Parts: sequence; C-alpha cells; structure tokens
Amino acid sequence: MAAPEPQAATAASYTPIVTDFLRLCRAPFAPTGVFEEQREKPTFWLPWLVLAVLFVAVGLVALPFTVQIARISTEAAGRPFPASAESVTKVFAIVLTPVGLLVGILIGAVVLYLVSLVTGVQTRFKGLMTVSLFVAPITFLQTLVTTIALRMRGLENIQSPADARITFGLDNLVSAEYAEAHKAVAALLRGVGPFEIWVLIVTALGLMALEKVPKNKAWTIAIVAFVVGLVIRMAAAMIFKTG
Repeated sequence: MAAPEPQAATAASYTPIVTDFLRLCRAPFAPTGVFEEQREKPTFWLPWLVLAVLFVAVGLVALPFTVQIARISTEAAGRPFPASAESVTKVFAIVLTPVGLLVGILIGAVVLYLVSLVTGVQTRFKGLMTVSLFVAPITFLQTLVTTIALRMRGLENIQSPADARITFGLDNLVSAEYAEAHKAVAALLRGVGPFEIWVLIVTALGLMALEKVPKNKAWTIAIVAFVVGLVIRMAAAMIFKTG
C-alpha cells in the first residue's frame, strides 16, 4: 500500500481548537514548524477565537487593577467614580478585547502587505494575517507576565496610574519624570524591549516559512514593520497624550 501524502496526513491529524491551541502555544518557541504546517492552507478564525478567549481571561484577572486606575484618574479629574463602573468595565473587557485583538492583527497584516509590495515581494494577504495572528501569543505572554507582576505588587499599592505601569522596554533607562514630560519618546522606548524583539524575529521566520519570502527580504520586511509600529506608538502618544 502506498504511503499517504504528507498533506493528507496533516489534514487528517488536524483537530479543531486543540490543534490551534497547541499551535498558538508552540508559535513563540518553534515558529518555523507551526508556519510550515499552514503553508498550503493558512488558518485564522478559529485560532483567533482561542487567543481572544485567553486574552479575555487574563483581562478579567487584571480587572481590579483596571478599575482602580480608572477610579484614580476619574477622582483626579474632580469627577465622582460611578458605582456601575466596574460592571461596565467588565462588559467592555469581554466585548472589546476580541475586537481590539482582531483590529491589531489586521493592522499588522496590512503593514506587512504594504511593506512587501514596496520591497517587490509577492505575498498572500491571508498568509500575512496568519503570521500576524501567530506572533500575538508573544503579546499574550507579555500581558500575562504584567498581570502576574501587578498581582504581586498588590492592589493596595496602586495609588496612581504610574504605580500600575510595568514595562520591559528601554523606557526603564530614563526617569519617570522624563517619561512623563516626553510621552512620545517614552512610547518609542517602551516599544523596544525583549517581547517586541521576539515578535520581530518570529515575524521574519513566519514570512520565510509560510510565504517563502527570501531570508534577506523577510528580515527587511519584519524590521521595517517593526519601525512602522514604533512610529504608530509615538503618534498615538502625541494624539492621545498617553505615556
């Protein structure tokens, strides 16, 4: 009897949700294998749903800190903090987190697609959506680590928004006063850290494995997309006056 085709074997071993969850777990640590598995048929919606549920779960764990920061900011502005705010924030966390994740992935794919066009590389937009999705578990790990650090710090020690700010970027090299006075620069520095570099590396590997982009162009696309992300961070900081 002839051996089964590799593609058929892969399709037969695919179990919805379980396979996607395992791929999401593997993606940060073995990205090449994860992306090669999806070369013929990139996946998106089901792994996005799995990842959205994970983000919502962590968001609910961090909810007391989110409410505390909202309370402090509202009271600092001289307005009373409504009693229903916690329930409203909880609903927003459940509803808006998946939407925000989807929008972030879409923006990432659009940036990769535009940079690919500029560099003369042929790519599939669906493939770039998959690359953008499967680097998101790294952001989830960053969110998880931040939430754990907040829980260790304790809710009673959050007396200002700055007390809840936990970052791993180059902004740790400047003083809090400088970061407050130069929000755009602080946002730029905050975007250069181990998790962001990790995302850059996995993006380049994903482009090579999933879209067969040549190595030098894959790294060029990933680096340019990284720089564009930093510019977007700076622009958001200047527009919304966030630190």
